[in-house]
Amino acid sequence: MKKVFLLAALFAMSNSSFAAMAESCQQYFNDIDALVEQATATSEQAKQQFDAMKPQLEASKKQLETVAASDQDAACKQALASMVQIKQALGLK
Repeated sequence: MKKVFLLAALFAMSNSSFAAMAESCQQYFNDIDALVEQATATSEQAKQQFDAMKPQLEASKKQLETVAASDQDAACKQALASMVQIKQALGLK
């Protein structure tokens, strides 16, 4: 349950401030995809949660496209740093 909560928090962060895809943003979304694969491979509950969150993630990607490149890059770099902490908390690489 702790893993599901932390991963849900990560998705919520991705929804708040992202756009047309700076390299750091593409890396962030790639990392989310990899994290989802890892989490859903071990838990049916996590899989159900992430299936429900997919539309939200896609909406985040579209929102990101409307933000200036410099703002995207800054937001995604911050999100990538948070991703490192979340992975450590979950015991993932």
